This record gives sequence, structure tokens and C-alpha cells, in this order.
Amino acid sequence: MAVSTFNPYGAVGIADGGTPRIITVKAATNISGGMWVTGSGVAGAATVISGADSFASSDIEGWAATAAVTNSGTFGIALQDIASGAYGPCAMRGIFLMPAGSLTVLGSVVKGCPVAPFGLGGVIGSSTLSFDCYVGRALTDSSGHANSFSAVSLNC
Repeated sequence: MAVSTFNPYGAVGIADGGTPRIITVKAATNISGGMWVTGSGVAGAATVISGADSFASSDIEGWAATAAVTNSGTFGIALQDIASGAYGPCAMRGIFLMPAGSLTVLGSVVKGCPVAPFGLGGVIGSSTLSFDCYVGRALTDSSGHANSFSAVSLNC
């Protein structure tokens, strides 16, 4: 059974812990709300020095994570659709409803276990797999069947 690779409602935040951590990125490609965002510093950008005035939002370029992108570069989820070349917000902390991976590929997500981005969209995988980077902890169980979601405390 095919599993949705994103939440059709985009990034659905249910709490931010009173201390949201949101950064602005310049999209290198179109990014849909609710998708994992990966990225890095922009090639050829001026060096960030010790003063805050040396940093600009354009210093961080982001793109939608794909199956070809390793998990280690993931730093959050897009809070809204971001067009290529435009600036948009990415959450690094908070509690979000995230789709679970396929039962046949990833298995179920168990509450209390670490989770990591897996492949396309906002899909999460459980601690039973070996990942480069865990990005949060599941607060609720998820069966891993189609349209199965888990509340995840994101901590990128």
C-alpha cells in the first residue's frame, strides 16, 4: 500500500514549547510546506564574521529533501510553500504531525523513540533503523499504514 509522502495540510504545528526556533532560508528549489528541508551555506557568499550584522538570510540556502539527500543535512521542515529563489520559514523546533514511513519499509513508529527524516516529504522513520541524524522524538504511536501520522517533537 502506498504511503503519502507528505501531510496534505502542510506543516501542522500543534505546539512550540513557548520557544519556537524558526530560521529563514532562500529556496534553491520549490519547497512544499511540511517537507523536510536540507541545505547549506551559499557558495561564494561572504564569510560570516563575529558580528551579527555579517549574517543575512541569503547565507543559508535550502531545498526539499529527497530520497537522494542524506539525512545528515536536514535542519527542519518548511512551514509554508516556498518558491524557488524566494525566502521562507523553516522550523527547527516544535511539535508537528508527521507522516510515518511505509510499514513494509520502515515499520511502525513507537512513542518515545527517536525519529529521523526518511526520503520524500515529511516522512519519518523509527529508531529501529540506522540513520545519520535523528531530528526528534515520537510523542505518539503510528502504525506506518497509509495516512498514518505521529506527533513528533522536532529538535534539529
